[in-house]
Amino acid sequence: MTRGHLLDRILEQLAQVRLRCPELRLGQLIAIVSELAQDETGYSLWDGEDIDFAAALELFAKDMARQESGRAEPSALLDSGGISSSPGSSASQPPQGS
Repeated sequence: MTRGHLLDRILEQLAQVRLRCPELRLGQLIAIVSELAQDETGYSLWDGEDIDFAAALELFAKDMARQESGRAEPSALLDSGGISSSPGSSASQPPQGS
């Protein structure tokens, strides 16, 4: 796959995810996918390859599709921080200080 084709695929996938998650700002979406890619590869967004970002974006999109369809187990769903959701958690609220 050429680099241009991969970038086109990433941008199309971002558009699809954006439709599923309109509450996320672009920076939040990029941060979530970057964290997923780093978890999978051990490389930061700066050092990771486009194909790694594309794979993480695909994973996130599949998780959102499962969540949307209601078929995912609650422990498998991700909130906007990339952390397993817990009862009463909200993706739009920052963690509470101690």
